[in-house]
Amino acid sequence: MRKPGLAARGARRFGAYLYLAPALAVIGVFVIYPTANLFYLSLCKASIMGRTRFIGLGNFSSLFSSSDFLSSLRTTAIFMVAVVVIQTLVALIVAILVEQESRSMGLMRTIFFLPVVLPFVVAAFLWKFLYNPDFGLFGAVLSWLGLPRQGFLAEPSQALPSLIAACIWKSWAFFMMIFVAGLKEIPKELHECAFLEGAGPWQRARYVTLPLLRRTILFVVIVTTMDSVAKVFTPVFVMTGGGPRGATELLVYLVWRTAFRLGDIGYASAMAVFMFLFVLAVNLVQLKLGRQSDE
Repeated sequence: MRKPGLAARGARRFGAYLYLAPALAVIGVFVIYPTANLFYLSLCKASIMGRTRFIGLGNFSSLFSSSDFLSSLRTTAIFMVAVVVIQTLVALIVAILVEQESRSMGLMRTIFFLPVVLPFVVAAFLWKFLYNPDFGLFGAVLSWLGLPRQGFLAEPSQALPSLIAACIWKSWAFFMMIFVAGLKEIPKELHECAFLEGAGPWQRARYVTLPLLRRTILFVVIVTTMDSVAKVFTPVFVMTGGGPRGATELLVYLVWRTAFRLGDIGYASAMAVFMFLFVLAVNLVQLKLGRQSDE
């Protein structure tokens, strides 16, 4: 069989690039160009109405002398760790409980999954109403139990845990379904052999289930880490506005406030670049730890 000539191979290659051109154009316009422009603006003194002036690393040198930025970074780190740990544990435990195939378990998984399909802005308004100290459901329950009503979102010490609870409620069931899919890939024979060897439920979970779910757990932890840093603008904006007294001002909200309320595009771009590098560094550490656990 004759090999296709150079002209035929070139025509095939041109046809392949032609098919890829629309997708590459979209990626270039909406991903590559904005990302490159973000890195450029982070090196500039730029505002919404003013001109852009290159200043090198000046914006980055100002970050770590800013009390607002350091406070927001600390709040973001606390939020990230709490969401990653609690959400992963809740999703994994419930996935183990509802993994069995039955009509009732299927119904339970569907009910648990309902908050995931709810728009985040709707969920945020719902939880803001529930947390209302005057007529919210949680305050009414506390009054019924004879306990004093709490400020929740209005109290600096309670606002961040309240925000964490709302965000976990919104997203945990999505990762539960990922764990359910991972559990179905574990051969049942391994659990049966462990049971015949006298292993109890805890031992089977520790020595059979968890080791075989390492890659799934790593995937969930990485995705949750990214979501907990970069995709929490809506609940903060709707529920707290970064308050009270900056208690819930996460990095993503501080970037928005600096860019569109203060008008400092260059400084906000530097924060966004730092946020990207921060998440990247955390994810690389997680990947390295995950690989070490596989060895």
